[in-house]
Amino acid sequence: MNSFGKHDISGMILYNQTDFVDARAGDFISSIPFRNQGIAGRVTYGFDTRYLLEANFGFNGAENFAPDKRYGFFPSFGLGWVVSNEKFFADISKVITFLKVRGSYGKVGNNKISDSYRFGYIAQVGGGNNGYAFGRNNEVWYNGRDISEYAVDVSWEEAAKTNIGLELKTLNNDLSIVVDYFQEDRTGIFLRRSNVPLYVGLRSNPYGNLGVIHNRGVDGTVEYSTSLGKNWVISARTNFTWNRAVIIDDANAAWPYPWQQRIGRKLNQRFGLIALGLFEDEKDIENSPYQTGIVKPGDIKFKDLNGDGKIDSYDEAPIGYGAVPELVYGAGFNISWKGFAFGAFFKGVGNVDVRLNGEGFQPFQLAGDRGNLLQEVTNRWTPDNPSQNVIYPRLTYPSNENMNYNNSSWWIKNGSFIRLQTLEASYSLPKAKWFDKGGLSGLRIYFIGYNVATFSKFKMWDVELGDGKGAQYPLLKSFNLGVELRFK
Repeated sequence: MNSFGKHDISGMILYNQTDFVDARAGDFISSIPFRNQGIAGRVTYGFDTRYLLEANFGFNGAENFAPDKRYGFFPSFGLGWVVSNEKFFADISKVITFLKVRGSYGKVGNNKISDSYRFGYIAQVGGGNNGYAFGRNNEVWYNGRDISEYAVDVSWEEAAKTNIGLELKTLNNDLSIVVDYFQEDRTGIFLRRSNVPLYVGLRSNPYGNLGVIHNRGVDGTVEYSTSLGKNWVISARTNFTWNRAVIIDDANAAWPYPWQQRIGRKLNQRFGLIALGLFEDEKDIENSPYQTGIVKPGDIKFKDLNGDGKIDSYDEAPIGYGAVPELVYGAGFNISWKGFAFGAFFKGVGNVDVRLNGEGFQPFQLAGDRGNLLQEVTNRWTPDNPSQNVIYPRLTYPSNENMNYNNSSWWIKNGSFIRLQTLEASYSLPKAKWFDKGGLSGLRIYFIGYNVATFSKFKMWDVELGDGKGAQYPLLKSFNLGVELRFK
């Protein structure tokens, strides 16, 4: 960085190129050298520690695309204004010691089409059309060839990112607040054309720069640290992030009904039947839309959204939030007094759910081949317990004789939780004469607990394991008691 007067300026330019050969490639495509090339630059400017500017660019080339689509230009810039350094701010500088407003905008690119399709502009020929058999007993067989991936005129997938932030310090710098609003508009996402009719006869739908997703969110951090008298030190910190991605275009054909539409919904939105409860008796079944299978009291009753008198895929609608939390937050504190110290950190998530499914959770899914069941299976509907407030509907053998285990809102559970992630207490002994005899400079006794407690409405397994049947190794709860010796 060069400084002259009130001006600070810096710059950089970088050329990069890769040429990688996979010596263990398992096929011809993977044996071709992986090559990328690009140039990047950056310049920063500051005036009087008040006005800040940064500009960047990347001009990158990738082998995945046709020669005329190979290179992409990705610029970005950022602006900052340190308001607290202005002369007019002097009157309130004792209250707000630091105030900065900043914003940035830029583009980034992605050139990876898929794990199995490297060169988008080159068609792939395979042997997947099942061949041809002839002869009196079809004893003569020839494998056929066809196009497994079609050449497409694709280019870089782009994401335009915007960020607006505020930084503030007050209370003699004891309190710090940082808040950011961010937005990303991703265009040209590599997707297969799902709106190609089957009668066209393509073995696989071709790729294209088709998808569009709008992503936005808010991120914030608040920190506080202060001393009380000579012996007390208190600090606390909290952070949160809210994020939602919405599908703008997914290259799908129009859905028959509006509740089936994916456009305008959250990315990875769950869809399924809407459960109204459990059938109470035979009359309730007779007065309800037709459901396939053997339906009896205690089975799940679903909502007929299109009013055609039967329950099918046309009645599937958005259910739940999804497996990825929209809200993530944390909070912690530390308190010390003389040699004693105590601290804790909590983390949590919200706007997320768990979908129950899978072998072991679903009784008799594999008929009588597997016998393990969750203990919650006792919390089920029976003629002696005709309750609506149960986990399992009427049990059947086999379990697929009706629609009870279709994907539906019945099996969506609240996945929000708050976890006491760490808990720590310690005591540092004051210096004593015998420290010198042992060559010690300090001695601390401490206790640390990890994953101490979880507060959640979901109780079947560790809620952080998410969807399924809980058949994953859970987080360990551990407690450590130790002594720390520091030598001179």
